[in-house]
Amino acid sequence: MTPALIHGDHASCSRVGGSMRRESSRLRQHALTLDDALGGLASWKGPEAESSRAAIAATIRVLRATADHLDEAGAALQSYAIDLAQGHELGRRAEQRVREAGLFLDGSRVVEPWGPASAEEAEGRRTQIPKIQARVDLATVCVGRARGRLAREMRRLAQALSEEHSRVAR
Repeated sequence: MTPALIHGDHASCSRVGGSMRRESSRLRQHALTLDDALGGLASWKGPEAESSRAAIAATIRVLRATADHLDEAGAALQSYAIDLAQGHELGRRAEQRVREAGLFLDGSRVVEPWGPASAEEAEGRRTQIPKIQARVDLATVCVGRARGRLAREMRRLAQALSEEHSRVAR
């Protein structure tokens, strides 16, 4: 058995993305609870009251921003899972065509098998290679683009979280 053309577990990606989105919902709920508590502290007087309220308000802002970023990351991961599932299906179909044509995959390259073959048989295989290679390329490009989109989105979100942390740390 040859290794699969497309690697990755779309079901796990979807589950993790869903978990991230559920966790972001919980963080939003915690932010609401803190916001309610902050409203109850409006009458608090004393030397540290104002700075404490400001610190709690800052924490609420960070919590909400973190929840938003976590939700965006989960959504991006779920979107990637859909693209990965489509890539798996395209890859499965391409692999099936490769087998049906009596060809083989060398990584993502369609090649003829070694060994003796009649001229007709060899020519028949050779004529199929470009069409089948295009299907293989479609599957790998589909997943490659999805991975690129996911990587860009994760870098953007990591940067946003880092900036949010820096604002709070000041």
